Amino acid sequence: MFSWMNKYRLYYESFSPAQRLVADYFIKNPNKIGIMTLRQLSYEIKVGQHTIVRTIKDAGYSSWKEFQRVVLKEEVTSEKNMKVNQSNKKSKKGQIPLEVLQNDIEIIVKMANELNIQKLYEFVNILKKSNIIDVYGMENSSNAAAELTGKLLHLGFSCRNYSDLFLQKISAGHLENKDVAIAFSISGETKAVIEALESAKKSGAKTVAITSDNKSSLAKIADYIFITPTMYSNEVSRWISSRIGQIAFVDALCAAILNSDTNRFSKELKLSKINFENDMTPICKV
Repeated sequence: MFSWMNKYRLYYESFSPAQRLVADYFIKNPNKIGIMTLRQLSYEIKVGQHTIVRTIKDAGYSSWKEFQRVVLKEEVTSEKNMKVNQSNKKSKKGQIPLEVLQNDIEIIVKMANELNIQKLYEFVNILKKSNIIDVYGMENSSNAAAELTGKLLHLGFSCRNYSDLFLQKISAGHLENKDVAIAFSISGETKAVIEALESAKKSGAKTVAITSDNKSSLAKIADYIFITPTMYSNEVSRWISSRIGQIAFVDALCAAILNSDTNRFSKELKLSKINFENDMTPICKV
């Protein structure tokens, strides 16, 4: 179950800049929330009361009073457990792998609840009519880009992915109107990925952004946007869990492709398997 703090971390990337100021204040000053009025909070953060209320409602709370009650209740529970946590630091550290897994589960559940299936299948139909598919991504996002490229190749698509950023942009510039460019960026602000998608759009290709922020620079370029949420409960999970939503989206997309034409794509997968097995067969010398 989400703590209120993890809820704000989960929704953080979808907040406006003003809402992020509110979320940052909540996370950094949990002890003040239960004793402040909306007016005091507005003055302290220097944003309007309507922005604070919108931030609270976007995180799933009906009102400021309800949010205060949740914070105070969790604070009491936290105080009861504090002595146990402080007296057993090794046990606390041992829980971190489980916290990472919990974050991953929560991210995937949120994706499952919010994924627009109609839009996903609309995108699948565009992919099925495409000539070339370019996939862009850097750093952590390069893992998802490579994963999608490999799966699309197995499904019989003509798909390209470049680790060299210069080649990525050059490739984008040569796409045409029947081609598709897919860009992965958690923040949606990765400069090289933005530039590649911009080049693809200028070339007439259909553009797709896989990001956690639907108001990001990358999202503004794209014809299609798919949100992959992020959240973390500690710095370890922040580094690890950032890519789990992207990988889950790749799986969902490939499942939709297979489901859209089972006969066609089952044959493609069988062909890929045969080619793989032939490559792996040892050469026998006579």
